[in-house]
Amino acid sequence: MVNRPRQLMYFVLLLIATIFSSNCGKKSGDVEPNNQIDKASEITFGKPFDIRIDPVGDIDWYKVEITGQGYLTVQANNVPEDLNLEVGFALYEEWEDSKVKWLKKWLKLPDALFVNKTSTYYFAVIDNNNDKASKDPIQLKVDFIPEFDQSEPNNEPGNATSVKFGTVIKPAIFPTGDSDWFKLNVTKPGYLLAKSKDVPKELTPNIYFAKYDEWAARKIQKIRNWHKLPDACRVNEPGEYYILLEDDYNNQSSETPFSFLVEFLNEMDMNEPNDHFTTAKAASRGDTLQIAIFPKGDKDYYKLNIERGNKLKILTTGYGDLVPEIKLYSLNENNKLHSESRWEKLPCEVDVIPKTEYYLLIHNQYDNKESEQVFEIRIE
Repeated sequence: MVNRPRQLMYFVLLLIATIFSSNCGKKSGDVEPNNQIDKASEITFGKPFDIRIDPVGDIDWYKVEITGQGYLTVQANNVPEDLNLEVGFALYEEWEDSKVKWLKKWLKLPDALFVNKTSTYYFAVIDNNNDKASKDPIQLKVDFIPEFDQSEPNNEPGNATSVKFGTVIKPAIFPTGDSDWFKLNVTKPGYLLAKSKDVPKELTPNIYFAKYDEWAARKIQKIRNWHKLPDACRVNEPGEYYILLEDDYNNQSSETPFSFLVEFLNEMDMNEPNDHFTTAKAASRGDTLQIAIFPKGDKDYYKLNIERGNKLKILTTGYGDLVPEIKLYSLNENNKLHSESRWEKLPCEVDVIPKTEYYLLIHNQYDNKESEQVFEIRIE
């Protein structure tokens, strides 16, 4: 007669032995030595494991297989007070002299890497100055977050996301250092106005505007420098325009998407473009100019030929919250602007010399305000 309990116990022990045998050599976590990329320890997503940064100068390499687009995240707990851990992400190039192809190098933990290709990804953990060590265990946890930003991948102008005027999109600035490129088609002169709302408190989104030509020696031609949102940029001709969106200083990130919108505004100042003395519009005594100081930092130049009188009076009305001020220039022998007056708030009166050509510059004091509203300036 068969002893069934003993037979069952034998079967269970055999099964356990088989499982243990099949997993020999497949440990997940920190397996030393792993101080070179080709010795990287294999890890499992979502399963915390302990590491030690010891001795001084220790570097620990790990690897993981990724098959979809998303984010490889690394975070640490129980870090000894005298250590400041950093992580670098890389690919392994077995046939190259330098085996390590860095994708993102040495940022403080926690950090993440955007991935959009199936591959084995590697990361290394070190003390930031490689001058400290600890025998105390540090807990690492590695996760994969599937893509949540529908605009990605758009980290380069060559794969910029096309957007339409007036359509709200939901970008996310993640991970730290993320750059998001967008492009729009413009059919007439006017203004691109970029806005945002529901921005996570950790972020301060900044943008700049550009044109892009992949065949040019200088592929990116910046047409307006970095500004915080909301911001606008004048465009003087039809074409394709680009916007780069990043966090201010590139030192913060958030997995939470926010609302981003680009609108097109028709030109409201008929004297534009006149933001440089070489594009100054002609004006004379007795003229009433219809101008707008928009966007922030806008400068308007006018060329004045003073035929008579040694005083020039400039009046204004309807400028709202702006603080318009002016300055007079002349051109020197090197065809450069030379100051002929101080900055003067409007209304004002300045000295001039008859039979002289001047350049009148109008802007908002400190360049810190803007208005789409047209107002009047009278030259007497």
